[in-house]
Amino acid sequence: MMRLGFGARLFAIFVTSLVALQLLAVVAFVLQRSRATDSELRLPLPDQAAALAELLDGLPKTDWPKVLRAANSVDLSVRIVERRPDGREPDWYEAPLVDFILRRYLGTLGDRPVRVRVEPSNEVLAGPLRLLAWVSPGTIEIEIGLKGGETLVVSAGGVLALSVVGLPPGFWAGMLGLLVAGVALHLLRREARPLRDLAAAVDRVPLGAEAPAIPDRPRSAPEIRALIGAFNRLTGRIADLLRARMALMGGISHDLRTYVTRLRLRADLIPDRQERARTIADLDEMSRLLDDSLLACRTGVPVINEELVAIAPLLAREVSDRTPPAPGKAQGSAPVSLTLAPEAETAEVLGDPIALRRLFANLVDNALKYGGVADIAAGVDRAAPEGPALVVTIDDDGPGIPDEQRAALLEPFARADASRNRATGGAGLGLAIARGVAEQHGGTLTLGDAPSGGLRATVRLPMFVTDAGPGSTGTRSSGDG
Repeated sequence: MMRLGFGARLFAIFVTSLVALQLLAVVAFVLQRSRATDSELRLPLPDQAAALAELLDGLPKTDWPKVLRAANSVDLSVRIVERRPDGREPDWYEAPLVDFILRRYLGTLGDRPVRVRVEPSNEVLAGPLRLLAWVSPGTIEIEIGLKGGETLVVSAGGVLALSVVGLPPGFWAGMLGLLVAGVALHLLRREARPLRDLAAAVDRVPLGAEAPAIPDRPRSAPEIRALIGAFNRLTGRIADLLRARMALMGGISHDLRTYVTRLRLRADLIPDRQERARTIADLDEMSRLLDDSLLACRTGVPVINEELVAIAPLLAREVSDRTPPAPGKAQGSAPVSLTLAPEAETAEVLGDPIALRRLFANLVDNALKYGGVADIAAGVDRAAPEGPALVVTIDDDGPGIPDEQRAALLEPFARADASRNRATGGAGLGLAIARGVAEQHGGTLTLGDAPSGGLRATVRLPMFVTDAGPGSTGTRSSGDG
């Protein structure tokens, strides 16, 4: 279900309130009109005009002034002139809907001559601008011929005229309402913009580095400014916490490595060869654990020493380091194999070569440790929405990992005890470090099923793309966010 944003909700509240206010005004107006008397200001209907004309024809002219006084009001004028409704005066003109009104009156008044005229409300409307007169007519007159040759003239002006010809007052009220609503929408969007900026800033917060502060907006609401200030203080505290964590881990690692070195020197003095070997192996494992722990803490820190790294030679080195030459060994029987797509042979990534090598080394070691083999394949995905990406898969022949455990295995110190052999050792940091390095370079690490039934680790890294043309520069694809 789609939810309205902050600005949309405020606008909906504003519009709802405005509509409710208009409805109340309409209800009040209707109630007021329902209690009005027959003397209310209005233009006579055709049957009323016909009745007035018949009444005047049946009365002596001496009584006409009394009838006229009774029919006249503030906005409605009824008078008798000594001329027939024919001819046309130069400063008067027909208005829209005149034909309709004329037919209504002719249908009621029979063969009486009738004419409807409009007088401009502004001298500017003379000449070529007369077409605009229907917007704001000054006075509308309906002339009805009497039997004695006189003419009954019914005149209405102001709002009463607007209700007969031209655009009604409600139209302009609606236009004004739309204008007010547009201004209100603009103001509401301006008030909601800091919230959108805040959400975007939260998405851009780099792990392990201080996020750029959101600038204060003096014109924003106090609540918005308070939220921006709280966010800036929060990011500062998070950055301080991460720096303190790095300093603590660095100090612990340095001190413990000193003691490990001392123990290693003492282990060399153990007379029993087997006991000495086991002790040295334990100390080496402890040293690797310290290195892995420190690296796991540093994976959230953005890459500082960036350079172009060719992935194909890096992967080839991982294969050669783990495949010692063996005369007489069948081709393709090595535990580590590498398959490169043509585009992957020249693919480059902008990043730290040491960290990237550690990424693939951890994945290859993990495959060899639990699956016996590591089949590496590298290709390029140019259809990725975020830009061209280098895709490296590493398959093993092990028992695999259940779907529900794969996400947890990417966390530090996590192990799949049910599917992996615990006797192989390790602290559960290899996959966590690999994922951290991949994300550090704007990529991803996912776990899936290999065709052989084992585990497949898929690494996607944004490629370094060189724009075509002279003087062009290279850029990392947008996968790094």
